[in-house]
Amino acid sequence: MNDTPTAMPDDPLPGQSNPPGTDRRSFHDAREPNAEFAKKVEAAWKKRPMWIRRAEAFVHLVRLRLAHAVLLPQLTPDQAYDLRQHVRKDGELTNGYILMCALAAGIATLGLLQSSTAVVIGAMLVSPLMAPIASMGFGFASLDGHRIRDAAKVVAVGAAIGILTGMLLTWLSPIRNATPEILARTEPNLLDLAVALFSGIAGGYSTVIGKGGTAIGVAIATALMPPLTVVGYGIGVFQPMFAMGALLLFLTNLAAITFAFALIARLSGAARPFGKVEWTPRYVTILVAAFLALGTPLSMTLMKLSTEAKIRTAARAAILQACGTKGVTIAQLDVKSSVFSAPSVDALVIARRYTSNAEASAEELIHKALGDEVTINLQQVLAADVQAQTRAMVDAAMERTAAGIAADVPPFNAIRQSVGLPTRSVWSDRAQRMVYVEPIPAPGWTLADYRTTEQATSKETQGWTVRIVPPAQAEMEVALSGENGMKHPEGAISADLALWALQRWGMARVTVSSGDEEHLGALVKFFSDAGIEVHIRHLVPDPAASPKPKGAEIPKQPQDGESQGLVPTATVSVYGQSPSQQAAEAARAAAQKAAAEKAASPKAAAQQTSGR
Repeated sequence: MNDTPTAMPDDPLPGQSNPPGTDRRSFHDAREPNAEFAKKVEAAWKKRPMWIRRAEAFVHLVRLRLAHAVLLPQLTPDQAYDLRQHVRKDGELTNGYILMCALAAGIATLGLLQSSTAVVIGAMLVSPLMAPIASMGFGFASLDGHRIRDAAKVVAVGAAIGILTGMLLTWLSPIRNATPEILARTEPNLLDLAVALFSGIAGGYSTVIGKGGTAIGVAIATALMPPLTVVGYGIGVFQPMFAMGALLLFLTNLAAITFAFALIARLSGAARPFGKVEWTPRYVTILVAAFLALGTPLSMTLMKLSTEAKIRTAARAAILQACGTKGVTIAQLDVKSSVFSAPSVDALVIARRYTSNAEASAEELIHKALGDEVTINLQQVLAADVQAQTRAMVDAAMERTAAGIAADVPPFNAIRQSVGLPTRSVWSDRAQRMVYVEPIPAPGWTLADYRTTEQATSKETQGWTVRIVPPAQAEMEVALSGENGMKHPEGAISADLALWALQRWGMARVTVSSGDEEHLGALVKFFSDAGIEVHIRHLVPDPAASPKPKGAEIPKQPQDGESQGLVPTATVSVYGQSPSQQAAEAARAAAQKAAAEKAASPKAAAQQTSGR
């Protein structure tokens, strides 16, 4: 890009000397097709009424007072011109800019995939997005369509590099889990918008006072580079909702930062005076298109935030009314709204007593207040006194911090409905994104039925893994590996189903016994490889059983199509011995030892007598 007055209308103010390297040739002379229109606009501007001139003077005075209040320096026309040219030059598209964008996007993607805040900060340190955004902001402050167009191209190139890098690294990475760092950037909220706005103000201030640099680049990258890589991640894992939410966050933050730069540039006098603006049809079209491109996502986000604020107020009132206002504290309340789905509210309530059907009552109340359907996921924590309530609030905050700031509340209602059984308790591990369900024992249900239900529920629940804890059993008959053609005994289960049940019950050791010790070793090894300690109890043959007489008839060998017999089984004892059982067994063993010693004493004495 050539930085000359013919390419960019930035003449000095009337009465000022020409900046070095420029001439007094009018910009209108360089564009003959629009010269006549521009001259008419300029003539009309010179003939503006007195009340417009007075309004200009008043606005100029207010600008000076406001700039002084926020500690902004007032630049001379020459200083303002030099600053505009410096910002424009820094925002040009170079090979270094492309390289640094790719490196920053790569670091950000890897940091997001492993949910490492420190690595994401490393991406912010090298991101070069501040320079073209500053140039775009100065273009809006000066109503300079050409500068806005050129800066937008540079920002678009950086955004494309960030998205493509995120897609490529997501495809190459063996880890594609949606981490809390990724989920936190899938939809804009009020805090994200405030971060972008403050970043833009800080960037504009530092640029005006001549101290812009890496620190401001970090502030800008905080709101821009990670969402770009999340867009690439969403495309890479075929999650369009993630990509669209992150893209809306990027555009919203870009608009907020750009307009903040423009505000600071106008207040400090760094922007070009309105009298030097080119009012040609093409110029005006560029200005309007750029304003709409940035203003539309910003307005959509503001409308979304306004809607969420109304829902949050109505939900808080509805939940308190449904649970009872006395002794009830809403520790957490998160609102989610989307264009493609109904809004939902996730709340954590600390109360002195449990309120049944609180969710349904709150949904009905909020429907009456807003007229819209809002889904409420309500968790109730019981706390009898103030100390218990404080402890519950701290525990909830710690759980939320460990799981990520993203509002990850499991869809408990949907999971209960999918399980289809009365549940005794439901709890979640947000860090592992797992939901555990303990149903009440159902008549006629087997372990295989519970495992089948768990698999079906996990498929229907997006983003969460469901673990069903089946009712505990004292013993399980497990089929051992036998010869081909042998049938499983009735009631015996497979080894993998037994291991699934033991893992759901959290068993670390079991006792296994079987009359077929030849095939028992495979089962013991299978459990041991899964981390379960196995104690083998050898079966003692019954001495009362009558031995088979000599010459007994050899059993007939089965013919083809006949049963080959039953598969041998092993008994897995889940419960270990209780302390009282251990004490009784120890006492019984001691008594047997004493009896054996007493029986051995007369025999030894008799042997000694006969020896004499």
